[in-house]
Amino acid sequence: MTRKNILFLFTDQQRYDTIEAHGNPIIKTPALNRLVETGVTFTRAYSSCPVCVPARYAMMTGQLPHRTDCTANERMPEGRQSFMEILSQNGYQTHGVGKMHFT
Repeated sequence: MTRKNILFLFTDQQRYDTIEAHGNPIIKTPALNRLVETGVTFTRAYSSCPVCVPARYAMMTGQLPHRTDCTANERMPEGRQSFMEILSQNGYQTHGVGKMHFT
């Protein structure tokens, strides 16, 4: 069986309605529109934390910030498994690009 490709985009402070395909009549987003048409998009997703590093760490580990001891913009704690590690262990090649706070 062929594995599905996974593209996980995680942007800062971007509401769903800043994308043309979700009804924004002013901002033109052709690349994001194509992703919306062929992928999964969340129109009512909320961050578990208003601070950058804990929010990213929560997404990576699937755990709330108060469970990870990562509640401020400081170094991410080590020793917790991320979804990228799980994907790698199952034969996926993973890559992170952009503002990651752990590279």
